[in-house]
Formats: sequence, C-alpha cells, structure tokens
Amino acid sequence: MGVMSKKTVFTLVILAVGLTLNALVQAELTADYDSSDSVDFNDLALFAQHWLEVNEPQCPADLDDNCKIDMIDFGLFAEQWLIECIGYIDATASSSEGQSYTAEKAVDGDFSTRWSSAFLDNQWLQLDMGQMRNVSGLGIYWENAYADRYNVEVSDDAATWTTVHTDNSADGGYDDITFAPQSIRYIRINCVSRATEYGSSIWEVLIKTDDICTPADEWSLVWSDEFDGSTLNLANWEYMIGDGTSYGLPSGWGNNELQYYTDRPENIYVQDGNLVIVAREESYHGYDYTSARIRSLNKQDFLYGRMEARIKLPTTQGMWPAFWMLPTDSVYGGWAASGEIDIVESVNIADTVYAAIHYGGEWPDNTYSGGSYADGTDFSLDFHTYAIEWELAEIRWYVDGILYNNETSWWSSGGDFPAPFDQLFHFLLNIAVGGNWPGSPDGSTVLPQQMVVDYVRVYQRP
Repeated sequence: MGVMSKKTVFTLVILAVGLTLNALVQAELTADYDSSDSVDFNDLALFAQHWLEVNEPQCPADLDDNCKIDMIDFGLFAEQWLIECIGYIDATASSSEGQSYTAEKAVDGDFSTRWSSAFLDNQWLQLDMGQMRNVSGLGIYWENAYADRYNVEVSDDAATWTTVHTDNSADGGYDDITFAPQSIRYIRINCVSRATEYGSSIWEVLIKTDDICTPADEWSLVWSDEFDGSTLNLANWEYMIGDGTSYGLPSGWGNNELQYYTDRPENIYVQDGNLVIVAREESYHGYDYTSARIRSLNKQDFLYGRMEARIKLPTTQGMWPAFWMLPTDSVYGGWAASGEIDIVESVNIADTVYAAIHYGGEWPDNTYSGGSYADGTDFSLDFHTYAIEWELAEIRWYVDGILYNNETSWWSSGGDFPAPFDQLFHFLLNIAVGGNWPGSPDGSTVLPQQMVVDYVRVYQRP
C-alpha cells in the first residue's frame, strides 16, 4: 500500500519547514522506472508539497524532529493518506482493457498498477468517495497511453455534473489540477480522445482535500436476526426442503451430499436466543441422514456491507457447515457465472475455517479463490464471529476481527468486472452431511451434531 511499492525505488527529499513552490525537490529514479515511464516523481514531490502545506503546521509523529522527509517518511505520509481517504473510494469505468487493468487500480495507492480503458475514445473513470468531501483538485498520473483531450466533472449525486477542468492539448505525465474548493462526492475523468492507438490509462489519481486523514464513516447496523423468539422468523428466512431436485439440482444438491433437508424441530429450532441446526443419522425419505438449510432469498437481500454471524460449529467426520451467500437474481448466468460468496465453511474436524468466492463461467467452466484460517482453535467449543466486508472491488474475511483473506480479482463470463459481485445476494445457513469436499461419515463419526447461530447482522456505510 502506498507509493513505496516494491517496484518503486527512488530517493525523495523534501524540506517540510517553510515549504514553498520553490522548495528543494530532489528525485532520483532507479531500477524499474526508466526515462520512458510516464510517472514523474518530481511531480509526485510537488503533490507532496501541496499535501504538506494543507497539513501544516502539524508534523506527523513518525517524522524526524526537524520534519525533514526522506524516502521512507514520505512513504508513511502518503500511505496514511491513501489508507484513510483513498482506501474507501469506489472506482468504476466505462471499460477496462482486461482483468489486470480495472478501475480500482487507479485508486489503490500502488504506482505499479493502473486502469486502462478499452482501445476506444470517449471513455471515463468515475470515483465515489462514499461521502461528501471538500475537494480542491486532483493529481492524475497518466501512463504512456494517455488522453490528449479530457475533462474532469464533479457531482454530489452522480446525476448532475459540473465541469471543473478541461484540457484539449494534454501531453501525459502528471497533471496537477486545481479548482475552487467545493463539497462533492463523485469525480469523473472523461477521456475524450486518445493520444495513442491504445486506451486511456492512469497509474493513480490522488484527490486534494482538506479532509485528509479524516477516518471514513463507520459501519452502521442496517439489519439483524438475533433469534430471540421461539420460532424461525419467516419474514427473514425460508426453509429449503429435500435433496435438491425440487430446486433444479441433481440429487445431493450438486455436491453428492447425503442428507435430506427438513423443517422439522428435530433438525432446526430457535431456543434461548439461538438458531440451532441439527444433523442426524436416521432413515428419512430414502436417505440415511437429515439436516436443515434456510435462506433469505427475496426477504433479506443485500449489495455490499459487513455481513457477520456468531456461530458455534459442529465437528466430526462428514460435517460441512456453512454460512454463505448466493445471487438473488442470476443476471450473469447459471452457477457460478453469477457468483457465490462463502463467508465461513468448515469440513470434518472444526480446527480450520475457510473463505471462498466462486465465479467465472457456468459450470463446468467455473473457478474459485479463497483462503483458510487455523490458529489451533477448536471452533466447535465456543462461539466465534465470522464476517466479510464486501465492497465494490474487494471482499475481506475475518474471524473474531482478524483479517485472514482478501480478494480483489474475479471475473464473470456474463459481464465486466466487478461482475458478478455487484448484484444483490442473499444468505444461506446449513449443515451438509458428506459430499465431494468432506467425504462421507465413517466409523469415527459422532452424530447428532449442531450448528448454533447466535445472530446474523448486516452493517453498511452511509
């Protein structure tokens, strides 16, 4: 994070005391950036001057006593700004050259990544700061494939736009844009025409704001089910019954699972402020195991936010508990072209929990990515809080507040990034028995097993 990326090696010295436009700036480019690259670190230094002037007279705690900034100090300076301000900017674009050049690359604080449009004129990059901020300009770092004609528009509602800057003879490199300070939320860079045969491409956009270092708005609770009643709240959930065939899936729910899902109190009930799902070994409708599965489809559906649940997991061979999400409307096609988000899963012995997203084409052309967390905890012995923070171009996974997985790259055969994770999704809670991943129960399996859910909550930013 920040301008001191692994691919950016340079020395930058700025004297912070008494900075003026004529302050001493010394920049030396080495290693990965040669004279042909468009990122001009002298210009980056000029932007740093502006930043420092805005923030004077206070000198950050991790700078030298005399407030002299060396390369590392400047990296800390810039990183603080990028994390607290740019880290919460959503970026969208009219197009992208490919999965490595998507819109968020222009606001990720990494000068080795970039947004690049399709090889067309009249393309745009739009930034949403998530809230109104007092903005007075931009710093745009163009790649060699730059726009020779472009304009910058601002808005507070993404509907009515005001042009604050027009350049009909741009020459790439770094553009330092200043305009009258105004309170805005959205910024759009309209690339009218290209200077090269390629698209319009931007390494990084930095926003000049005297709201620098103001923390982003906190998450606010927008919905929850605390399971405080004596029955499942059917305004939030519906039971899913059977072996999957009534939902258009092969027997075994598409995973060769061994259970039959029911809505019986033997398999699912609410008691003492908890939802309890129970997997049992018993003969029922031709199956040897029963369990329960519920979903919030068309009852509680969400796009973006912090989704969390406090859960005590089952543990024995053949168990597959999950708290997960599926698209409410599969606008990009069948599974997994329209996506799946697994907030937490466990298989067999509950000493490891898993995070995953499924995406790509329709089965069997689907793919997935994710991670796991294991710190020696037996997750069946007590409740733990499992959460994702799902934003426009990033999904983060947590266990008890510990970040353990982060996904920023995915794709769908049915649409451009950030598809498929830019649509409403709904929740599912279940225990599967057996299946492709955990394998079947065996002689070591102990049943019944319970998945106990204290609550499910959704937080969103204003």
